[in-house]
Amino acid sequence: MAEKSVGELAQDTGLWSQLKRFLLFQVKLYLDATRDLFLSFFALFAFLADVIFQLHGEASLFEKLLGLGRKTEKAINLFNQYDAAEQGVDSVDGLVREVEDRLRNPSERR
Repeated sequence: MAEKSVGELAQDTGLWSQLKRFLLFQVKLYLDATRDLFLSFFALFAFLADVIFQLHGEASLFEKLLGLGRKTEKAINLFNQYDAAEQGVDSVDGLVREVEDRLRNPSERR
């Protein structure tokens, strides 16, 4: 019986799939944390601007910031709660799929 390579062993046990999911989750965690820091910083200024300039409803900078937060939540998709159609074109998962496709088929350039 021939010994299996590390790659074959990883594919047989699903280790590669688990490792990929773990690493992707870690990247998403860092992106989400960075996003939260920026949103937290800008939320204070958006709120103050809304109070000073009496902005409400659609004109509210704070509401626009919340909308940006919702969009980036879908793009990061930390807990895989959105499918590809809900995420749209620009997402972390879409970028990973694109990189995987290009690595698997280097001759196919889009």
